[in-house]
Amino acid sequence: MSVPLIVVSARMASSRFPGKALAPLAGRPLLQVLLERMRSTGLPVALATSTHPENDALAALAESACVSVFRGDEDDVLKRHVECARRFDARDVVRVAGDNPLTDTETLLGLVDLHGREAADYSYVPGDALLMGILCEVVSRDALERSWQKGEPRHRSELVTLYIKEHADEFRIRTAELPEGLYRPGYRLTVDEPEDVRLMQALFERLGAPGRIVTTREAIALLDREPALLEINAHLRHKAHNVRSVTLDGAIAGKP
Repeated sequence: MSVPLIVVSARMASSRFPGKALAPLAGRPLLQVLLERMRSTGLPVALATSTHPENDALAALAESACVSVFRGDEDDVLKRHVECARRFDARDVVRVAGDNPLTDTETLLGLVDLHGREAADYSYVPGDALLMGILCEVVSRDALERSWQKGEPRHRSELVTLYIKEHADEFRIRTAELPEGLYRPGYRLTVDEPEDVRLMQALFERLGAPGRIVTTREAIALLDREPALLEINAHLRHKAHNVRSVTLDGAIAGKP
């Protein structure tokens, strides 16, 4: 079984909070925290950012963290993933959003194992756990390429696997459950707006330390103990395309 490549996609531009990738978390930029987290899995990691000059800082940060860098299209995120996989000759990629610094590595490694055992095109955890901001997904390069070739412009935005979900019969899809104890659909651990950064900073101020990787379980346990922290970003709404993705899961779960 070939080793999949973890692809972290990030850029400086953002409609709600530009530059969030460099927001400080316990003294380290958010992107650095995420890259170090991904490197702890033992799998190869690459940053996929765009060629826009404002992303030079992200590329430099990744290189300083011994992470490979691919630079491609600014807006066609699907194409960026396809070309990144080709550049590093990866048969499968683990897609990780750059605004999810608490992406769960236990779930990630479980999905990688499932994906390889089942020779899947696409492996993920369905349902509203997606909205927590702790999930990744594993997808074959072939599935990404077919999605880009057959899809419409709306399939090429940041929701990279939308075409796969809308055309599930064309792909070998496998689903997994979130590890026990992690499911908290009311916890918003993604970073999209300033209030999200404030919550993340509060978590890392309490749990972070130089060179230490904060686990997803630790962050969830802290919020269980201090639920008042959740009020920081409780009023925020999830992105429409993520809600759409969750809706599509109903037709996929249980697919043979």
